[in-house]
Amino acid sequence: MDESSKLKRAVQRLSGHVLENITLLKMLEAYGDQMDCKLVEQGREWAVLLCLPASCSSYDRAVYPEAKSIVFVGGTDTTAILELLNRLTIQKPVIFKTQKEEYRQVIESKYQVEKIRSFYTYSCLERIPEPEISEIVEEDVVNENLIPLWSNNGYDSQELRKMFEQGARSYTLYEAGEPVSTCLTFHNYGPVWEIGAVNTRDDHRGKGYAKKIVTAAVNYLLVRKFLPRYQVLESNWPSIKVAESLGLTRVVTLEHLYFGV
Repeated sequence: MDESSKLKRAVQRLSGHVLENITLLKMLEAYGDQMDCKLVEQGREWAVLLCLPASCSSYDRAVYPEAKSIVFVGGTDTTAILELLNRLTIQKPVIFKTQKEEYRQVIESKYQVEKIRSFYTYSCLERIPEPEISEIVEEDVVNENLIPLWSNNGYDSQELRKMFEQGARSYTLYEAGEPVSTCLTFHNYGPVWEIGAVNTRDDHRGKGYAKKIVTAAVNYLLVRKFLPRYQVLESNWPSIKVAESLGLTRVVTLEHLYFGV
C-alpha cells in the first residue's frame, strides 16, 4: 500500500471514533503530507502510528523546542501497536501523544517515558438547561474589542480572522457596555466544533459568567447537530470546574509522554 492509500485508510479507521481520535485526525488534515504513517490491519483490528517532525508543528515547536519527533498512537490492537513501535525509527527526544491508558502501557513496555502534561476533552449530547442569558451577545464576525480577551488564551488576530471566515461565532457577556466574559465556537474536524478562548476579566471572576457563555455556546452547537468539544489542560481547575458543573462528560484524556534517553 502506498503512502497516500495508507493515510486514507488511517483516516477511515480513526473516523470511527472521531472524538477519541480528534487530535490524530486534525494533525493528519494539517500535516498528512509530512507524516510517516505506519498502519497494520487484520480484519476488524488495526493499529496506526503517525510520526511527525516536531519542527512542522507550531504548537510543538513552542512547547517542546528540544523535541525532534512527535508520535501519535491509535488503534484497537495493542499487540499490533507494539509491532509498529518495534519498526519505529525516530530521532530523540520524542513526544508520544496517547489518548488511551493501554496505549501508554504499551509505550512504557518499550521506552522509559515521563508524562509531561495531559489534556481533558469534555462533550455532551443534550442541551444544557439555560439560565437567563439574554445579556449574552452572539456574533459571527470578529469584534476588535474582544481580541485582547481571546489573545489571553494564545490566539492571534490572524488566526481568529481565519476561524470566523470558516464559521466561528463568539458569545460575550457585557456589563455597562464593556465585555467581561467571552468564548468562541469554531470548526475543528468533521462534525466536531470547539468551544475555546474562554476568558473572564479578572475583576469579574467568581460570578458564574463563564458557565453562562459556555452554556450558550454548547447549546448553539447542539441545536445545529454539531458535536461540541471543550478541551482543558489538566491543571486548569477553574475551567475543569466550569465543564463539570455544567454536566459535560470527560470523554478523552490526551497524555503527552516524553522520551529522551
